Amino acid sequence: MRFKALGAVAALILVSTAFAATVFLRVQARGYATDSLNRRLDFQLNALKRSEGATHRYFGNGSFAWSVNGHNQSVRIHRLNSLQVEEGEDAVVITASGTGLLGQFGFPPASGRRGAPQLGDFTLTIVDNAEGADTIEFSFWRGSGVNAYTYHFSGAVQSGALNRSEWTL
Repeated sequence: MRFKALGAVAALILVSTAFAATVFLRVQARGYATDSLNRRLDFQLNALKRSEGATHRYFGNGSFAWSVNGHNQSVRIHRLNSLQVEEGEDAVVITASGTGLLGQFGFPPASGRRGAPQLGDFTLTIVDNAEGADTIEFSFWRGSGVNAYTYHFSGAVQSGALNRSEWTL
């Protein structure tokens, strides 16, 4: 009797898993933005969210680049932790967060020398307005205390492309 009950439960789990839909959300964005001080942020994002029920997996790559005091800084996406798209009447808001590699003067090999890439966290918000005044907000931070590094950018997209798609398997 126990084996029959366990078999019925296993069959129920198998059937419910077989009919679970897998939803994919893909976002691609690239371009540049400037803020009120005419500082520039170049951005490139290629992100994918795979949802199966309550389980979400994130895949992504991309980079963000800027200049501070004549030094070029850039962050490459190391790991994507979240991706969300909210559609409103007048705008679409895309948010992403994860871990990035901060590099100075490009990305030299991680050999322990000065300027080697360092891990930190980032958040990104892109607002695609129906009227065309698109904005981007990007923040990156790593460490604490004397060795901490924080960068925040909020500006208007000057040129770029944004594609998003969602499909179900």
